[in-house]
Formats: sequence, C-alpha cells, structure tokens
Amino acid sequence: MAALAKTTVTCPGCHQPIELSLRLDRDANAGPGELVLAVDRSAVDEHIARTHPQDTDG
Repeated sequence: MAALAKTTVTCPGCHQPIELSLRLDRDANAGPGELVLAVDRSAVDEHIARTHPQDTDG
C-alpha cells in the first residue's frame, strides 16, 4: 500500500531530518470514526545504521 502521508522528525543526536512514511494500519482495532496509522521505521533504522553505527547493539 502506498504511503498515506509523510512527516519529518529530527534526530535528537545529530539534528538531521528523517522523513517517515505513514500508512493506514488495517489490522488495528480502530473504533467507529477512527483510523490508525502505522509508521514505517525503516528510515529511522537506516539513519541509525548509517549515521550512528556506534549506537547499535550489533
């Protein structure tokens, strides 16, 4: 499914922007009139691996 929206957060360590994709989470138990968005963390994981490799457990 394509991204429903995008948002940008700032890395607290290096202050670089990280763009996150938001998708509708169809598996969530949303109530009437509600929708649940899932954040694609892959951009955060890639940023940490590329910019902060010393901060990973591996």
